Amino acid sequence: MKSEHLVGTSIPRFTYDTPTVPGNDFYALCEGEHPLCMIFLPGFDHPVSREYITRYLKTLPQLKGARLVCVVRSSAQAVAKATHGSDFPFPVICDGPGVLYGYLGVEQTRGLLSWSFAAQKIYKAARDAGYHYDTKAPQLLPLTLVVGHLGKILFTHSGRSQTDLPEDCAAISEIVGAVEKATAPTDSPADPHCSDETLTLPDLVGWDN
Repeated sequence: MKSEHLVGTSIPRFTYDTPTVPGNDFYALCEGEHPLCMIFLPGFDHPVSREYITRYLKTLPQLKGARLVCVVRSSAQAVAKATHGSDFPFPVICDGPGVLYGYLGVEQTRGLLSWSFAAQKIYKAARDAGYHYDTKAPQLLPLTLVVGHLGKILFTHSGRSQTDLPEDCAAISEIVGAVEKATAPTDSPADPHCSDETLTLPDLVGWDN
């Protein structure tokens, strides 16, 4: 499914793993006073992922009227090992096989097409710290979703560069606030693709929309 066609559809119910808790219900996560802002990043060990997750942790007190979820292309075991089993103050969905990435049409590109000045600074800082990463490998571009009850997608933004995503939690709050204001006047009927069936992430590969 292409990301530009996502708004108004619903992500099917599935279970997901965090670094510390397996088998969580995605629809239970969606049930809250405020919408979810789901940010799809590369693997947890990627310099861009580390940079933005760190920013979100530092600016979390600025998160108002919204909830944050980061999705990483890493296994729960790998993230738990990297963080020594520590909990995050917001959910981190671990999708090592990239099932959600494929279902939602998260894009990737090669070479300079995905680079920005901010990305260059992040890579330079990572190299200076002794981190080695293959910058010539295909790069995942970020995807930002705002999701409501029953997984309904209210907003989507496909990044055009590796750093085309919310800068911090204040920016996330602004995005979600604008989406809520834009969608408040109308009550849309339940999406016909919503289902009570709970899938695992691998099951989503064969989910027929």
